Amino acid sequence: MGPATTMNDEQTCNSGKAPPPTKRRWRWLRRIAIALVILIGILVGIYISLRFIYPVWIQASLPKDAPRIAFSLDNTLLGRVGITDAAYQRAVTAAGGRLIKLRPDAAGDPDISPEAVKALLEEKQIDGVFLPGGGDVDPKLYGGDPNLTMLVHRLRDDFEIALIQAARQRGLPILGICRGCQIINVALGGTVRNLRKEQDVIDRHLVLTGHPVDLVPDSNLARTLGVGRLAKVISLHGNAVAEPAPGVRIAATGPGDIIEAIEADTAGGKGWIVGIQWHPELTLDDQVQHKVYKVLVDRARKARKRRLSADGLNPVD
Repeated sequence: MGPATTMNDEQTCNSGKAPPPTKRRWRWLRRIAIALVILIGILVGIYISLRFIYPVWIQASLPKDAPRIAFSLDNTLLGRVGITDAAYQRAVTAAGGRLIKLRPDAAGDPDISPEAVKALLEEKQIDGVFLPGGGDVDPKLYGGDPNLTMLVHRLRDDFEIALIQAARQRGLPILGICRGCQIINVALGGTVRNLRKEQDVIDRHLVLTGHPVDLVPDSNLARTLGVGRLAKVISLHGNAVAEPAPGVRIAATGPGDIIEAIEADTAGGKGWIVGIQWHPELTLDDQVQHKVYKVLVDRARKARKRRLSADGLNPVD
């Protein structure tokens, strides 16, 4: 074998060598950077879709005369991204209602003006109120323990309390989900129970696997749902109603005798106030649980007709 052959063999071996560590490192960094850019692009696209495009798209199918339901914004991370908003939009829109988003600072910041809230209901032509989940209600509002609270948003608390009181005066229907159930009770003079202090209790209520709920037989909620028991509800609450406010009735209980639903009447008995601790919007195929959204919208439609009649207009049947 000659020198030329040996030299060719060496060149072949050298050409098959792995690139230097520095080049390999930069190659992997480029790949990671590209992957991150793609991931960020996907997340931004999801955020824009859920936050802006989806609400407009889903409400496009509603008639112009659909009842207008005030919707106080969820201040948790999922709410800011738009995930919980999308679930609520789907449920209420399917029932025939149009959600109108109201920011907590729409009636003053840092002090909420009750008169500004009343004016807001007039300006936005609100026919009902929907109070979604979110962070804890400020324990200072009901004499509770400030320890173990999470995501307290006092401006939102004050705004929703004024909103509940104004809507109740006007006889508008009100539905509260999770935190919404608790703020209804606080707004009417009741208290909240922090379940995080009771590990054996919270383990059964802050779980995606869910738990059963027993409805009070003669309650409005039991008549609305048409059942006496729900075998499984999706429950994600670290707090619950403690002492019901004057005029507030217990409508359902869960494991450990935790209050799972409350109800009350509005001024003149025209309205409808219901608060539930679980999340019907997360049970896509459970038409029984979704009846609460249907009743909210139906009652809001009646409130709309009263509003139009009071304004001298002929309501659309």
